[in-house]
Amino acid sequence: MVLADTKSEMPQYPQTEQDHQVMAHKISSDYHEDEWNNWKWHISHTIRDLTTVEKLLGVKFSAEKRRSLEDTILKFPMSITPYYFSLIDRKNYENDPVFIQSVPSAAELNFSCYDKEDPLAEDVDSPAPGITHRYPDRVLFHVSNRCAMYCRHCTRKRKVGDIDKNLSRDELKKGLEYIKNTPRVRDVLLSGGDPLLLPDSILEWLLSELKAIPHVQVIRIGTRVPVVLPQRITPHLVKIIRKYHPVWINTHFNHPREITSTSSRALGMLADAGIPLGNQTVLLAKVNDCPRVMKALVHKLVENRVRPYYLYQCDPAQGLSHFRTSIGKGIEIIENLIGHTSGFAVPTYVIDAPNGGGKIPIMPNYLISQSSSKVILRNYEGIITAYYQPEDYHPPKCGQDCSACNLDLDLNGAAEGALVGIARLLSNYEDTDYLVPTECDRMDRRKSGYDQITTMGTSLIQHGKNSDRIYLMRLAAEEAATLITGMQALATENGYTKLFAKVSEDIKPLFEADGFETEAVIPCFYGGSKAGYFMGKFIDKDRKIEENGELLEDVLKVAHSKAGKVPAVKLPNGYTLRKCTAEDTSAMAEVFSTVFASYPFPIFEPDYISRTMAESITYYGIWHGDRLAALSSAEQYPLEGHVELTDFATLPAYRRRKLAGILLRTMEDEMKQKGFGVSYTSAVAESYGMNISFARQGYKFAGRLKNNTQINGSIKSMNVWYKCLKKKTK
Repeated sequence: MVLADTKSEMPQYPQTEQDHQVMAHKISSDYHEDEWNNWKWHISHTIRDLTTVEKLLGVKFSAEKRRSLEDTILKFPMSITPYYFSLIDRKNYENDPVFIQSVPSAAELNFSCYDKEDPLAEDVDSPAPGITHRYPDRVLFHVSNRCAMYCRHCTRKRKVGDIDKNLSRDELKKGLEYIKNTPRVRDVLLSGGDPLLLPDSILEWLLSELKAIPHVQVIRIGTRVPVVLPQRITPHLVKIIRKYHPVWINTHFNHPREITSTSSRALGMLADAGIPLGNQTVLLAKVNDCPRVMKALVHKLVENRVRPYYLYQCDPAQGLSHFRTSIGKGIEIIENLIGHTSGFAVPTYVIDAPNGGGKIPIMPNYLISQSSSKVILRNYEGIITAYYQPEDYHPPKCGQDCSACNLDLDLNGAAEGALVGIARLLSNYEDTDYLVPTECDRMDRRKSGYDQITTMGTSLIQHGKNSDRIYLMRLAAEEAATLITGMQALATENGYTKLFAKVSEDIKPLFEADGFETEAVIPCFYGGSKAGYFMGKFIDKDRKIEENGELLEDVLKVAHSKAGKVPAVKLPNGYTLRKCTAEDTSAMAEVFSTVFASYPFPIFEPDYISRTMAESITYYGIWHGDRLAALSSAEQYPLEGHVELTDFATLPAYRRRKLAGILLRTMEDEMKQKGFGVSYTSAVAESYGMNISFARQGYKFAGRLKNNTQINGSIKSMNVWYKCLKKKTK
């Protein structure tokens, strides 16, 4: 086919979607008929409020339903393209698969205790901005947070919709740099958000940069644009993509009703340009959990030259519990496809395993039994047959001595480790849902990002690439001058962009002279009587810029408004509070890994927790029956006379019960009895809950540490709160 050379030329889609012209006029009074084929019109008239939904459906939600939906939108925003909304059957909208996938539901606020913000651990497997490196030879490149529509079943709800912006070119360059410096990466998947919502110029720049990397053999694009905004597939866009072959596109149709004349035209343009097309369907309750629906979908897909690639089990992300089906339902659907339709029309049913386990195929079992001479198989009809194995085949004895093998071996692949401990996963009394082999490159990469605590002279410092900083934890005053020089050298060596130090008033001028500035002050920091200064030096000036400044100020304003208003909260019935012991470390690691996608220290590892218990940290837990529901810790510095209260973690199912406040009071009372002069904490500055908890308990605001600590996959600003536990003495 001949493609146009200009951006302005748009394909003319047949206007077959029911009543879309009438609907478009309701959305925009100055609508012109030719605008329906302009993808930018759909983006600029995205449906984001319930009033428009009611108007377009011709319904009026009850006050109670509207309140529940508004609460949902506050947590998980709504965004629907006019095109996709036009596919809803208004006569039966509540059961309509398009409505269910696009319009919020109050069920999204019902979190299961197994739900996680980042169920696939993408953030902790991120060695560079936007990069998730899970499999040996391929990476996911998260190039945008922007989508044409916010799908209600999105596993990245934590990102998409909260910050509707594209990554900067500098951030994208860091991701490209990682790919360039990692020769084993041969396959790059562009994802988001939606890569096809990037401007044409940025997308072409990305593709050209990837194409120029010698070891990158394949580029893939994951997009839902052909489903929710097919008008975006323009001749100019197709021309850009085809320039950088081999480029593969995987799209995301979940129901046959989504394949319209408009989407078919878009798919045809891509296929005609030689772009291999695949589809990744998510199994969704009340949408496609039916063999008839799924068969109709795969038949329509292959008719449009799209290979059904994966059928995904819905992920345990927050807000998705009502979408999840049993595994048995997925197996049933696959049973109704294998043998009943073309083999290439049968997707692979997979679970993307929690905690970053990757995609695991879950398919019907056709192998019934086996012996040394034959295997017993069954087919899709239930016919059982025997397959005789060759009598003259003698497998080589392999002692892992590859140098003595006559086979033509490629020895450059990744080493494989033995799988152990399956019995532990199968048992009902072990509190774990994943095991990690001792030799695992991906986990080694994750651990390499943990902060290290080491000495410089006799002073104590912490540093690491995830928080991208050096933190002076304890200073020997006589070493101050040489320590500043040493910290600067270490920062230069590792490319760190911030230095952070806690110092006394008499040392403060020396740090100020080197460019440090005071970010927080605790007047009773040393022994309850001497001020401590939290000082930062921004080597990269951009590190000082807080992009969410308005939110941070609002959090602080709300927290101050609650100051001193301590709620009379008791431990609920059925709950117990006690100090944690070494026997609790597995349960503690599980809570931490559920609450935090990433953390500066390996609190996801029982051995680390056990080791810190034996040193300077006391952990406190609240149990609901036998289940650990909430955690916190008190890190004690007897020489300095202060204690840091940190590691507050409450499972999603137990939030809003004031458990953090109860833990806080318990720790504070005990530390006061031990004679500590001050207790303090650093709370994520964008968290309303934690900042309010400290303000209510009478803690005072000391200042904000700008872009200071990596938590949950990104560097956060931290609010410092303190309480003097004893009167200041002269």
